[in-house]
Amino acid sequence: MIKNLALILTLLLLVLSLAYSSARSIQDKTTSSTALKPAPAAPAGINGSGPGGPSGFSADGGVFQANGPTRVDLRDVRTGVFPDLNVVIPPPDMPISRAEAERLRQKAMLMPPDSDIQIATSGPSALGLALDASFEAIDAGECCGGSTNTPPDPELAVGKNHVIPVVNVAFKIFEKDGTEVLGATSFAAFMNADPNCTSVFDPNVAYDEAEDRNNPGIAAGDTHSCIAVSANPGDINNWNLYSFPTLQGCGTFFDYPHIGVGPDFIIMGSNQFNPSFCEGRVWAMDKAAMYAGNAASVVTKSTGNDGTGMPANYHGDDITAAAPEATPAQWFMTEVFDGCTHNVWTWTDPFGANTLTKGANLNLCAASGVAAGFPVSWPQSGGSSIQANDWRGQSSELRDGFIYMTNQTISCNPGSGTVDCVRWAKIDPVANSIADAGVLGSNGEYRTFANAVSNSCGDMAVGYSKGSSSTFPSTYVTGRLSTDPAGTLQAETLLKAGGGAFTCFDGSPYRWGDYTGMTIDPDGVTFWYLGQYSKPGAHASCDWSTYIGSFTFDGCTAAESVFADGFESGNTANWSATVGGP
Repeated sequence: MIKNLALILTLLLLVLSLAYSSARSIQDKTTSSTALKPAPAAPAGINGSGPGGPSGFSADGGVFQANGPTRVDLRDVRTGVFPDLNVVIPPPDMPISRAEAERLRQKAMLMPPDSDIQIATSGPSALGLALDASFEAIDAGECCGGSTNTPPDPELAVGKNHVIPVVNVAFKIFEKDGTEVLGATSFAAFMNADPNCTSVFDPNVAYDEAEDRNNPGIAAGDTHSCIAVSANPGDINNWNLYSFPTLQGCGTFFDYPHIGVGPDFIIMGSNQFNPSFCEGRVWAMDKAAMYAGNAASVVTKSTGNDGTGMPANYHGDDITAAAPEATPAQWFMTEVFDGCTHNVWTWTDPFGANTLTKGANLNLCAASGVAAGFPVSWPQSGGSSIQANDWRGQSSELRDGFIYMTNQTISCNPGSGTVDCVRWAKIDPVANSIADAGVLGSNGEYRTFANAVSNSCGDMAVGYSKGSSSTFPSTYVTGRLSTDPAGTLQAETLLKAGGGAFTCFDGSPYRWGDYTGMTIDPDGVTFWYLGQYSKPGAHASCDWSTYIGSFTFDGCTAAESVFADGFESGNTANWSATVGGP
């Protein structure tokens, strides 16, 4: 009996061994079929695994391989197909409890008047921005077929020839005169060749001025990030698609991801939750490998209690003329969620020494002279109201050595009561100081979800949503010349007026979104803004829409290169001197 039992156990072990070997063989074949070349093995000595992390992955500082590349030809992707219908984006997650947020809102309603607030339209002069091409982008009906996704969370990238607006959970491609090149296309359809890229939300897009590449990305299933890069310079048809896990460290859910492109890396930051906020986290991706369509490495680091990592998105000479660094580095911003304190971080040599350095505290309340209240819900005509979310930082845009940034929203009291206000800042990351900052507001008017960027002349533009008890949610732009008095913006300009009450998602106060998208053309002169406004009839159950506007400051013109007359093609007969410029 004992001999028979031993024989049975031996046969059982043999069957299990053969099954395991077969499974490993199938897995290896499946894995290798998704990449152009096999991913290199993880470095020796990296044995940890965070929640959702791949085998051989260290939760903090270890290099691992992204899934991909998967080649996608956008011409093969059907437009107007939305497999993720009825996607309801979760409420904004904050590093504090909902009860604490409500306590801070009630406290903000008691703020005293502040004379350091710049009253809107009282800027140094009439607005010098000249509006140019403007056109409808994506509305709730186009975005999502027979259903809708809320909120849209619009972001924008502008290249040499094309404009790419993205929303939850779709995108379009336009020529710069507003001609539609690609109709509304869902991220799910675009990225479905990668099995990690499902249940997508929180879109991003950035343009690389040095390499003429677009980089749309989106969160997937709370567990992964999916990023596509143009397969060739200027290419809007062929893409290299990558995905990588994001639940390293303490996180079981990641939120509010944003990407920035620098000379060497694509950087992403996010907030990690489990289930409440547990840390901030950043990732670096090897952009050269991604652009080449090769297996790409990723590395991640924690920022601890500092959250909302906003990687600097590089523009102008900061990316196009940067000499290769001996030790490549990239900047990003974080905040500690007190309404005032932000920090610049320097990530040096992520795939080598991998050093993350936090700069000293930068107090935007002290720099602007204005205390920051927690955002309050903003009214609209008809009696209902809209959420203003919280005071997280917005995208960081780097030009000529300065980072331009805004907060999602702060509240302030311009004189007759608390309203939502725009706060902006110009940061010197080398000196670790605030070069300029200001707060814009006005009595009875609410401004939310601002975004800022600079041109090659050092001027700045800001776009935002605006509403009041007598108007509907609309989109506005303003700006300042580099020579304007410190802390001031010029008079604001209406880009697109809201046409009716916004009544989508959550009940009053309704959920408007998390951000809007401002960027600069690669010509260094033309600002582009993707704003959000209310559009009655956009969809049977939701009435948001987005609108694109471009504008310039009359005094800023693009410089002509000494090589503009044919040097690149070998014709040097008509070389010219540099003309124009700031």
